[in-house]
Formats: sequence, structure tokens, C-alpha cells
Amino acid sequence: MTGLIHKLESALDLQQDPLREKREVYLYGAGTTGQDVIRLLNGKGINVLAVLDSKSALQSLDGIPVLRPNDGRFSESERGQALVVMGIFNAFVPMPRLLTELYAMGWKNITGFLELHRYNSDALGDRYWLTTPMYYQRTSSLWQDAKGIWDDEESRGLYESILKFRFTGNYDDAPVPNSDTQYCPCNLPRWNSKLRFIDCGAFDGDTLEGIGREGYSFDAVAVFEPDAANLRKLAGRILELAPSASPAILWPCGVFSGITQLRFASGKGAGSSINRGGETVVQCISIDEALSDFKPNLIKMDIEGAELDALLGARKTIEKHRPSLAICVYHHPAHLWQIPNLIKSWNLDYKLYLRAHCYNGFDVVMYAVPNQ
Repeated sequence: MTGLIHKLESALDLQQDPLREKREVYLYGAGTTGQDVIRLLNGKGINVLAVLDSKSALQSLDGIPVLRPNDGRFSESERGQALVVMGIFNAFVPMPRLLTELYAMGWKNITGFLELHRYNSDALGDRYWLTTPMYYQRTSSLWQDAKGIWDDEESRGLYESILKFRFTGNYDDAPVPNSDTQYCPCNLPRWNSKLRFIDCGAFDGDTLEGIGREGYSFDAVAVFEPDAANLRKLAGRILELAPSASPAILWPCGVFSGITQLRFASGKGAGSSINRGGETVVQCISIDEALSDFKPNLIKMDIEGAELDALLGARKTIEKHRPSLAICVYHHPAHLWQIPNLIKSWNLDYKLYLRAHCYNGFDVVMYAVPNQ
């Protein structure tokens, strides 16, 4: 891991804040992250001349005009000299391609969101896996030790690639997404042909739909979805998505380490989550308490950062039935090593694999497959 240590040391050797001495900038991205960046810039007394966005239908954002980056009103000189601050941080935009397009349009001075966050992490806060390089310095012994936990070369290489990307903030270092259906990687052993499936964070049934397209059928399903709008969509589709499942159980709850009520940020689609600042309160329950006799052979968790607690609340079920596991490990910086270390510490003879399914460090999944 010597190369990664060097990358971390380089990240800690911070250069000058790209916003220092700036009074005017352009912002790229009219979404939620872009709005957060506008607030940051306003707080620094920096004027946003325009929001650039190739796809947004908005005419303005917070009173700032939204324009296409190839708009003819931008002069060649302006594009070559102005600073463009990127306000994009999501799973679906291939950033190297977007940056190449902007450079080709003549925008030459671009600061990425990861670089911006590095110098303004207190104001912007941790976001999914994104945190300060200092965090990795404090936890270096933990993430270094975890490289050897993975059971194939692809996983070990991906683990290093993810950490390198986090340290450098360079999108050219970002892992290339696996093109397989998420939760069904083709180069891992297939799941049981008759699934007894627990879906934690079921959203609108997209995982059930994806697994069904891969030729699996469901003997039984139990799905957990605390967001009321998502659950309504799911309830309307469950018989179509899992027609052979008996039973098909829908739990309007979050999954956690035990029975409790927690604040919840709802109405955000797939991003609804347990959140201290959430506007509602949801009931949470553990898998061990809710499904003591379900006998699962596959458990999936995509629950916006609650995965570690939910696994602790499923330990008895996992120890008794040794189901395959598909657990997201990108919602919190340390989950990349904490979650596989937790499973390994239970000594249940699992093989552990790591795959990335979206851009920019998102949708990274640990797959735990029991040895037969």
C-alpha cells in the first residue's frame, strides 16, 4: 500500500484554495449540489455570474441565470480565463467525459467539486464517502489492513482504486463502473435459483426488477421501505415483480440494530434516509426481530448509511442461515473496510468481493458468498 500512502500524503500537502482571492466565478450544475455551492460562494462574498448546465430546463437558479456552456454570448477570452466551479456530485455523470466536453468548448480553468470540498469541508460537510484526507490519516492502519480481506484480484485492485480516487480527487483515478446488473455480478457465483430474498431499502422495487431480469424467481420476499411515497409505488408493483413469492411481506419500516424510532428525511426518492435533521420519524426494526423464521438465502442492503447497524441487527439470522449478502459500502467513508471486517470477524466462512456499479465512487457493493 506504499503507493496509496504517497497519494494520501500528497492530498494532505494542500495547495492554495482555488477560491482564494476570487470575486466572480461560473458554476456548473443546477442541481442540489450546485445549490449548496451557491450558498458556500455567497458566504465567501463570491458572485456567481451564471450557472452552466447542459441539460437543465431551468431559466434561473436563486436569481442567477442558467445557461448552456456553449452559449454564444460567452466570448473565447471569457471561456479561457474565467473560473468554473463544478457543482456536481452524483452517481450518474461520467465526470472525465463532461470535463473533456467543457475543455473542448473553451472552458480552461475548472475546479472540480472534490477539490472544492477539500478546502471547504466544514461548510459542505461529509457526503456519502466524501470526507477530508485527514480522516484517512487518522484511520490509516484500518484501511491498510483491509486490502487483504478480499478474495479476488479484481476486488483488491478496485479497493486500491477507490482509495486512490478518494485521496487525489482526480476523476481520471475514479474506478470504472461494472456494467453488470447491480446485485447480480456475472463473474461471481450465481445466487440460489429460488430466492428467499430480504430487500432492505427496496425503493420502488428496482432491485426486484433487476434480479428478475437476470432469470431469478422468488420463493419468498420481505422488503423494507420507510419512505411512504416509495412504498406506495412498491406496493402497486410487488405482485408483478415477484408473482411466485409466498409470502411477499412489505414492511413500512427502516432497518436498524433494534426496535427504535429515528428521524427520517423523506421524499427524496432513492436518497430518502435516516437522518438526524429529518422532518419525519420512522419506525425501525432489526431483521432478527422482524423475520426470525424467514430463512433467507440473499440479503441486500442499500439504506443510506445504516448498513452497519442493520447488519448488527441481522447477526443471528446471518449466523443461522448463512445467506449471500449484497451490502452497499459507499454511504460512509469507513464502511469500505468496516463492513467487510465485520462479516469476516463473525467467522462464517464467507468469500468477500467488491464491485462498483456507478460513476464517481457511488454504488460500491460488498458481496459476501458463503463457501458451500
